[in-house]
Amino acid sequence: MEKAARKVVFLPKAEFSIFQFYAYIVEEGYPERAEHFKNQLYDFGKSLAKAPSGHAMCSQPQLAKRNLRCAVFKKNYIFVYKLIDDEVVIFNVIHSRTNPEHFST
Repeated sequence: MEKAARKVVFLPKAEFSIFQFYAYIVEEGYPERAEHFKNQLYDFGKSLAKAPSGHAMCSQPQLAKRNLRCAVFKKNYIFVYKLIDDEVVIFNVIHSRTNPEHFST
């Protein structure tokens, strides 16, 4: 059984990706929706601490070779993360339509 209280760390690339999603929605004219969605993204990321092994290893070879896990949020957003020591480290949040060749962490 996994520990319940792990620290979740959003690396700068993940923070920037979330900001980009937020900024896009604001630019579309929905600032309240953008704020709500940003909060949902952070909440989902934090929820990975409850069962970090609960999601499969990423299927993209460049991520799988680094033993990174991928958790899908709302069908279109992929959280790329890894359990390191006692922390869930979120490397990036990627839109599912992103070309896998452009995935980076």
